Amino acid sequence: MSTPGLGDSGAGSLAFDAALTTEQLRAQARSATPSSGAPKVLTGVPYIVPLKEQCVQVIADNFEANPTFGALPPLYVKKIIDLLPLDLPLELVGTLIEDESYWERRSNARWRNCDCTPHGCSWKQLYFERNLEHALERFDPATSDAEGLQRMLVFSKRFVSSIRLQQLPSHLDLHVIFDVMATSLTCLGLTYGMRNVGMDYDRSLFGMKLSDCRSLAKCLERTETLTYLDLRSNMLDDDRVRMVASGLVDNLSVTHLDLSHNRIADRGVRAIAKLLDSRSVLTSLNLSDNAIHTEGGRALARALRSNVALLDLRLRLNRLGDEGGRAILDVLKVNQNLVRLNLAANSMGAVSASSLAAMLRENGSLREIVLTSNDLGVAGEEVCRDIRDAVEESKSLEVLDVRSCNLGLEVEAAITETLHARVDSQEMANIVKDARGRATASGA
Repeated sequence: MSTPGLGDSGAGSLAFDAALTTEQLRAQARSATPSSGAPKVLTGVPYIVPLKEQCVQVIADNFEANPTFGALPPLYVKKIIDLLPLDLPLELVGTLIEDESYWERRSNARWRNCDCTPHGCSWKQLYFERNLEHALERFDPATSDAEGLQRMLVFSKRFVSSIRLQQLPSHLDLHVIFDVMATSLTCLGLTYGMRNVGMDYDRSLFGMKLSDCRSLAKCLERTETLTYLDLRSNMLDDDRVRMVASGLVDNLSVTHLDLSHNRIADRGVRAIAKLLDSRSVLTSLNLSDNAIHTEGGRALARALRSNVALLDLRLRLNRLGDEGGRAILDVLKVNQNLVRLNLAANSMGAVSASSLAAMLRENGSLREIVLTSNDLGVAGEEVCRDIRDAVEESKSLEVLDVRSCNLGLEVEAAITETLHARVDSQEMANIVKDARGRATASGA
């Protein structure tokens, strides 16, 4: 006996519908939609979700219980990932999902204005690094789970290469980080502060303690991959920076050191200058906005005489004075390695102006010099014109910023015009060189 309501025609119709493509089914569903003025008549066949799409949805809905893609083709793996919720445990998705679009969605859902460029142009790396930074910044030994933090560090190690902390109220022993990441961390930024304190400001919440410096120094002695160390705005004084420097004496990995916006004076600078010996690997040193005076400038000048690694030195907003500035400018007649120098706002005057003109004629490596807000014009018109002539004679210089130096508008304009013409000429020469190289390659 046949089942009532399901005759042969009905069976044939169902078999036909199953053979229709998805687009044909959707077209039939659209054609079945009545016009706005006509009565609704239910005709045609409703859209049937293909079995493959249903399977994709089921796998996505149950991914946490069954975290696997099996042997599915990449097309369906991508579809499943696009449907996954964004709150799955990191231990689950961290090793299984490499798709950048998933991590982009997850990052943008948690934080605003995300930019993956500083994180190796990887959204996955961005998420893991910011997630770890969030946990470290909010860690409280009294209430937080220390074992959970340890597990997070161990799991995140393979995805994290940079840590930048804007606050660390716990003053966590840095060995906790370096014991796990001594061979993987490449960039470390530490600012011991407190964000959004409002009226609850307490000075004790800001700055590195001597115990923090001691812990960091011991970690720096054994790190193998750290190349960038940023300790700006930590209220570092001479004693604290000397402690940090002790950990860098035998370090051969850190190439960029940022100690700007601290309280480092001449005694601390002498300890830093000892790092710039013939074995040094430091290529960038930022000591801007400290309390460095003439003796500190002389200590750096003595170190630069034998140093061959440093390429970028920033000393703006210090108190070098005329003699300290002259010491650094004079040594650059010998040092032919430094590429960028910033001595802005250092109370330099006539003596430094004369040294600048002499140095520009002999130095063949400097490309950029910033001397803004130094009263070099007090040396007189003759020295100002001598600086202009030295710029014209120099071969490597591309930028000389002498704004607010009282050199006179005519001299400043002449310097700017000379350097712009030099840069344009070099760019044109590079274009011609590249064109000739391509022509040679295509001819071969």
